Amino acid sequence: MKVLTHEQMRAADRAAIAAGIPEIVLMENAAHGVLRALEARYSPLNSQRIAIFCGKGNNGGDGLALARLLALHHRPARLDVLLAYPPEDLSPLAAAQLKMLEALGIVYTMQWPPDLAATTLAIDALLGTGARGAPQSPIREAIGYLNRLPLARRVAVDLPSGGLVQADLTVTLAAPKPEHALTPALGEWVLAPIGIPEAVLNASSWNLTTSADLAAFAVRRDPAAHKGDFGHVAILGGATGKPGALQMAGAAALAAGAGLVTLHSPDAQFRPHLPDLMYGPWPGSPAALAPYRVVAIGPGLGLAPALVTELYHHLPAPLVLDADALNSLAPLSDKPACGAPRFLTPHPGEMVRLLGRPVGDRVEDALHLSALTGATVILKGQRTLIALPGGTLWINPTGGPALAKAGTGDVLTGMLAALLSQFPAAGALAAVAAVYLHGRCGDLAAAHHRERSVLASRLVDHLPEAWRELG
Repeated sequence: MKVLTHEQMRAADRAAIAAGIPEIVLMENAAHGVLRALEARYSPLNSQRIAIFCGKGNNGGDGLALARLLALHHRPARLDVLLAYPPEDLSPLAAAQLKMLEALGIVYTMQWPPDLAATTLAIDALLGTGARGAPQSPIREAIGYLNRLPLARRVAVDLPSGGLVQADLTVTLAAPKPEHALTPALGEWVLAPIGIPEAVLNASSWNLTTSADLAAFAVRRDPAAHKGDFGHVAILGGATGKPGALQMAGAAALAAGAGLVTLHSPDAQFRPHLPDLMYGPWPGSPAALAPYRVVAIGPGLGLAPALVTELYHHLPAPLVLDADALNSLAPLSDKPACGAPRFLTPHPGEMVRLLGRPVGDRVEDALHLSALTGATVILKGQRTLIALPGGTLWINPTGGPALAKAGTGDVLTGMLAALLSQFPAAGALAAVAAVYLHGRCGDLAAAHHRERSVLASRLVDHLPEAWRELG
């Protein structure tokens, strides 16, 4: 699902208008989209006491159009249309909507009715994406009044105004905005198409991962397939005293579908716990890893800068780097000499070390590191980011506090290596799928066991259910 920044949304509006769709039609479609969302969640609307708070811009115009539709189609028990600004201050489109209300005899006011506290459904059409800085008077007062309505469910049109309206539901228009994709605290939101051509929306390089984007990873396997078809994965790590990380990464790679998985540890006493996993000697050079389709390095590794640097630059296979492998490379600013695919999976602390400076804007920094190294960068955290070298960004909506536990990153490393091995032609989209499925495992584990009780080693128990959700 495409995500549009505020500027991209304005450009999409302009492109749709230039293509022949009148701006007033886009506004009407927006109002109809909000109406459908209200009908789906708060029917019967004729029993609701509805207040619509309207700003002076096009977001306010959406609210005025919605007022007309509610009056015509539902006749609410009460409908208060509240203007934050006098009519002469409205944008041309909002003024046109106001004239339509006047023609139909629908009353509006700039005063707070004395019994407004009885409102059961409050609509925030004050700012939308038009906010610039902190809201000023009279919007600031309107937001405060809206938030204090004691009985009302609050619905925001496009975005909660100023990020301050305590919305129970947000109806985002045309495409999700960065706030929807990156801020889980925004609450529930639904998408309302408004008629902007898909080709215009698809020009965005930001994406919010959905199960529909990953349907190709849920296809049934060929009945004649054998283990070699799904690749041989090598995972390097498990230094003395740290065997668990390597064990979990290996188990996750098998559970995620790799045909064969071999673990390599510098600890001569290390042996896999699962009989399904194989064990190999510690490699001395990239040439020793030639039999493998994908290599991952890092879980429980300890610092090994010489080996990691050699593999980073010269291993011809895709290479997943996690944990101490990232720390061994830090700071990192160059592309691999061999040009093979690289996948960096830092948590915020590792990202600081890779950049050699504090993280500022997560999105900008993930895209910067990806462009600098030519690698796919998976910046873990709330709303994990997957930044691709060409500037494409995927925002992952799955996962939560259940994953805030040691070992979950090792599980992701194994799953990522497995998907890259099974779907070598999918490239970075396999990384998107691995992150999404890993997060869903965390969500499902939390639903079954509560967040605090989730164990990293048991995440893959929920992988079959996560796969089924894809199709």
